[in-house]
Amino acid sequence: MKVPLLDGLLWASSFILTAALFVVLLWRGRWRQFPIFTAWMLFVATIAVPLFLLHQHGSMKWYARIYWGRLWPEFALQLGIVFEIARVVLRPTGTWVRDARAQFVTAGFGGAALAALLTWWISPPHGGYTTWQLRGDLFTSLVICELFVAMTFTANRLGLGWRSHVMALGQGLTAWAGASVITNSLESYFGTRHFAALEYIQGVAWIAAVLWITIRLWSPEPQRQPISEDLREYILALHRRVEYDLGRLDAGN
Repeated sequence: MKVPLLDGLLWASSFILTAALFVVLLWRGRWRQFPIFTAWMLFVATIAVPLFLLHQHGSMKWYARIYWGRLWPEFALQLGIVFEIARVVLRPTGTWVRDARAQFVTAGFGGAALAALLTWWISPPHGGYTTWQLRGDLFTSLVICELFVAMTFTANRLGLGWRSHVMALGQGLTAWAGASVITNSLESYFGTRHFAALEYIQGVAWIAAVLWITIRLWSPEPQRQPISEDLREYILALHRRVEYDLGRLDAGN
C-alpha cells in the first residue's frame, strides 16, 4: 500500500529522531538516569520498522495484530516514565522526601480515576477497536499530564528543585501529551471528519517533543542549585537517625 508523501515524511522523521534520541541516551550515558524512558524509545523505534514494512509490502492482517498488540506494553512504559521522573525529582538523596510519596501517589490515583471516568464517558463514533484505541490514547495522555502536574505541585510545595534533564523530559512529554489530549478529544467529537489533519498535528507534536528532549539531553547538565533549607534539615535529620540506629546496633552487639 503506497503511503502519501506527508505521511511518509512524518513517519520517517519520527523514526529517525526517535532512533537519534535513543543513541543520545546511550552515548551520553543518560540511560542510567532514565532506563524506562530509554526502553520506551527503543521500543518505539524498533516497532516502527515492521509496521512500515508490513504496511508497504506485507499482510495488513499482521500489521493490525502488531499495531494493536503494541498498545499495552507502550501504555505501561509511558506510565513507568512518569514514576521514573518522580523518583528522580522527589528522591534527590535516594530516599523519598518526607510526605512526597504520599502526596504524589494520592494525587496520581485520584487523577487516574478521573481520567478513566472521562474516557469511559466519551462515545467516539468510530466503533470497534478504533474506539478503544482512542479511549486508551486519551486516558494515557490525561494521566501523563495529570501526573506531571501533580509531581510539579508536590516538588514546588516541598521546595525541591528540578534538574535540567528532568525538566526537559517533563516539558517535552507534557507538551506532547497535552497535544494528544486535544487531538483525541476532537477525534472523539468529529469522528472520521478531519481525522487525517488531527493525526498530522499529533505526529508533529511528537516530533517536536523528541527533538526538544534530544537537544537538551545532549547538552551537559548545568550545576545544581542549592537545595532548600527544609530539604537540608530533612537530610541532616535522616543522617542523624541513621547514626543513632547504627549506634544502637553496635551497643546491642
